[in-house]
Amino acid sequence: MRPKILHFILLILVALFTAVEGDGQQKASSIIVRDNTSQANGGERATAGLRSQLEAALTREKPCVETMDDQDIRDELQDERERALLEGGDSQEVLTAIANRMGSSLVASVQAMPGPGGTTVYSGFVMDTRTGRTVARAMGSEKEVADSLVKQLASYLTDNCKPHWAGSVRYLSSMNETKRETDGGAAHATWRNVKRERTQTSIASTMIKATLLEPATGVSFGSSTARVMHRTKLTFEKSESTSGETRCREPGKNPYFTNFNQQFSETMTQLGQGTDTMPVFISIDNDGTYTITVNAPGGTIIGKVETSRDYSGCPSDKQQPSKEAISIPDGKFTGTSFEAVGKVDPKNKDILTGSQASPDGKTKITWNLRLVKPKGK
Repeated sequence: MRPKILHFILLILVALFTAVEGDGQQKASSIIVRDNTSQANGGERATAGLRSQLEAALTREKPCVETMDDQDIRDELQDERERALLEGGDSQEVLTAIANRMGSSLVASVQAMPGPGGTTVYSGFVMDTRTGRTVARAMGSEKEVADSLVKQLASYLTDNCKPHWAGSVRYLSSMNETKRETDGGAAHATWRNVKRERTQTSIASTMIKATLLEPATGVSFGSSTARVMHRTKLTFEKSESTSGETRCREPGKNPYFTNFNQQFSETMTQLGQGTDTMPVFISIDNDGTYTITVNAPGGTIIGKVETSRDYSGCPSDKQQPSKEAISIPDGKFTGTSFEAVGKVDPKNKDILTGSQASPDGKTKITWNLRLVKPKGK
């Protein structure tokens, strides 16, 4: 059976470094690796090995160059979408904001296809979008392609940087509670055999992500800052379903009972978003225990209340279903902070990675930081 051909494209968007180095060429200090593999061909998993090899090669050959991934892009896009929702703006403005925030100069296209004996062969090239020229090309295994591309890109990537922590810290919290009760409904002179079901559901979530930034000139190593996104969402829904029999009085007819059904729901949704550059404190004790303290900004809350009603019963009481939505006045939510605690791996002191969860499992903090420093230091 002929092996299925896998095609995927891996885009590497390289953010421009603002400084100009000694040879007069503008150097890049970070690389964003974006996977475009279709789900039918394995999605992000299909390029996991190649992306890992690229990151390893960059860490080895260009340790001053930071790497970011698809999740960082998704978070930035989501942050811009919510900013546009709060402040107004169309998709073009969102894309422009992303381009300004994550400026790119190099694009790499990578393809995988079956090789002899059931192996996979990879090929790729990198284009400088400023000139339209191909500046690197390679073919071979994942490692061979990664190493070759990084080697050919050497003159485009910076070697100069101040030692600093790079990476991100993420805080996720969620709550979902539902209450139900059943009773005979409100008193009504023409109703009988009534049953009412009430449901109240509260869903709340908070996401904070801190992406550490390169320190400004003159700032000490211990004083880190991060671009911190703080997002909240609260949904509160209450609904009532009442059914039974109702007494009808129609012209020219004797009174009679018929079944009725009454539905009502009200949903309040509130979205909060705040983004700012905030201080992050990283302290490492002599025994290797470290603490990462993240400060998150406050922000703006917008919201709306949606209601719906429906009733069926006597012909004379027939009503069309109705829906209504009303905006809630904008509000504010306050900033906050949290801590992550871990232990340095003695064999890899330049990496801080780990996770911790609350006893009830509703809150989880994860972090993955790397000490960026010039090669050989």
